[in-house]
Amino acid sequence: MKQLRATAFFVVSALLSGCGSTPHPAQPQDAILQRESDAGKLAFSMQRPGEAASQYTKALKQAQARDDAGAIGDYGYDLAVADLAANKPKDALAAARMTRIELANRGIAPFPALILAEASALYRLGDRAQADNLAMQVEVGRDSSAAAGAAFLRGLIADESGNQAGVDAALARLAHPANNAESADAFELAARRDLAARILPRAESEADRAADLRRTELDYRGMARALAVEAKAAADAGDRATAANLYIRAAQSAAAQGNAGSAHHWLRQALAQANTSVLRQVAHQTLANLPAKKNETGQR
Repeated sequence: MKQLRATAFFVVSALLSGCGSTPHPAQPQDAILQRESDAGKLAFSMQRPGEAASQYTKALKQAQARDDAGAIGDYGYDLAVADLAANKPKDALAAARMTRIELANRGIAPFPALILAEASALYRLGDRAQADNLAMQVEVGRDSSAAAGAAFLRGLIADESGNQAGVDAALARLAHPANNAESADAFELAARRDLAARILPRAESEADRAADLRRTELDYRGMARALAVEAKAAADAGDRATAANLYIRAAQSAAAQGNAGSAHHWLRQALAQANTSVLRQVAHQTLANLPAKKNETGQR
């Protein structure tokens, strides 16, 4: 499991040590471990991250019963990613750190995607400095997929800190994307760069492209974030109606995913931009239907 993407789980099946009369006997599977991990994978594929987290917790317990270091790393990581997708960064951080400890107790170093999961949880909880430090470790590593994800996370942190040199460095790292997800990352960071530089039409176009790619990849959290970047570019360009509409769309997506914090923020922005009674009514109605905000600051 080398890449932190909400739509990409690579669940490794754990095999029992077998014995038999043939020189190379087939190793029997642990049926409990297989069942729980398959259930988690299915739940995640159906956009039910909370249910997936529950199943991966069970798989992790079975991996611990087996004292299977590889399975502990796999399902501890899966649990952290599922918790992130369920908008539970505190739980994700606890899962990632617990998995680190479990691996260390067995003399195994944490793999890059696990470190990136921990960094993402820290970012969501507002600890940008520690998140950036962990992401930097991953970015210079040999795992190209995890390194690209770390570069994007560091680019987000740099943008939010007003560090344009950091954004440029992240974009340089993503100059040759290997897949749609990395292309979306590059487009979003380019939009943020151009937004800061006041190249607003280009920023809008890049953010729109990022949103389309994330939708294709089923990364709806990232899609909503890209829509909000596009909305900010429209607002800065003076197109209040477009900005309000985009903020509302971003907020509705976030709300449907259980991300009340971002939804609240974007609806406030929508109300500030709305210049028609219809837009204000939609924004107010969506806001009224939201649950209380959770303590989450990062948007990754």
